[in-house]
Amino acid sequence: MGVPIGHVDGCQVRFELQRRGLLLLCCLLAFWVVPLGSVHASAGPGGEATPGMPAAAGGHETAKEPPTLNPSPVPPGSAAKELESLKSGEELPVPHEAAAEAHGEHGPQLPQISPIPGVTFVETMINLMDAELHGRFFGWRPNDIVVGLFTDNINYYQLGVLEALRFTTLRLKDSLTRMGDADVYDPDLEQALNLFMNRATLFWFPSSETSYSEAVDHLKNFLVKLKTGKRNFYYRKDTLLGLLSSYKDLLGNVNKTLVLANVSLFKSDDYFYYAKGVAHVYYEILRVVRVGFQNQLGMTLYGIDVMDEIIHELYRVEEMDPWLITDGNLDGFIANHRANINAPLSEVTHLLGIMSQF
Repeated sequence: MGVPIGHVDGCQVRFELQRRGLLLLCCLLAFWVVPLGSVHASAGPGGEATPGMPAAAGGHETAKEPPTLNPSPVPPGSAAKELESLKSGEELPVPHEAAAEAHGEHGPQLPQISPIPGVTFVETMINLMDAELHGRFFGWRPNDIVVGLFTDNINYYQLGVLEALRFTTLRLKDSLTRMGDADVYDPDLEQALNLFMNRATLFWFPSSETSYSEAVDHLKNFLVKLKTGKRNFYYRKDTLLGLLSSYKDLLGNVNKTLVLANVSLFKSDDYFYYAKGVAHVYYEILRVVRVGFQNQLGMTLYGIDVMDEIIHELYRVEEMDPWLITDGNLDGFIANHRANINAPLSEVTHLLGIMSQF
């Protein structure tokens, strides 16, 4: 059975009247409560109202002046200065140490080099090899017949450092310290290069670390010659291009090992850490080159920008430190760390090729 139409209309009418009545009551309460709340909110201590507002109890206004607020002086200290800077929209000053740390978190820093050409370059080479010979707990690992069996990652990292230093020493001997083809080779650099060429796995007669320590000593002798003016280091465009071209050649070989297919899990980490060792030498040396050869880089369009990009890509490799090296498929769930490290190194190879043609 249906509901009578008249009954439905009557219910709707009553509901509409009730709704309008509630709406009218809310409006009246709003007009009454808001002024009353404003009076109480504007009343000062003792119930006195501020000028321009009706008094809470009486029917007249109280013409009492508001108390004068003396602004308190800004307290001395860094917090007050920071507050004033924030109000004025200025940037807060950053302490020198904090600024250096913040810059280091976002990218590489360029070193301070000696005013004597080549001194910082040779010192960097010495420090790189000395760190591998004496900076590690077991020293040089590739020729260690016991410990070296369990530390293959460090072994290949040191081999990468060694190979990059061989290329650097060769350029130092052939071009960076010679005025031209008619200039003589420095005997200490010749000896250093010969000793660096000794096999990295020799255990005795002589051991590898003995040969490399003697090579470092010859580099130190050459360093003394630079400081005393007996030998020179030349900031020239042709010597710079020769160094970069040699670095490109070595890195091309590294890139090849990083893209090889069907590599065993035990071999993939060796390629990874060998590449990291090479990149570490490049990173330290090229930061010095960026500062020392700045005028030569500036002579070429975008030369400084390209070098900065090379250093940035090498810095990305420096930051790679996976807990476990895996060699998964490129589209798989497991990471392929050889591909990961090859990405920035391939860019470095490309940029070095561009630089060597300037």
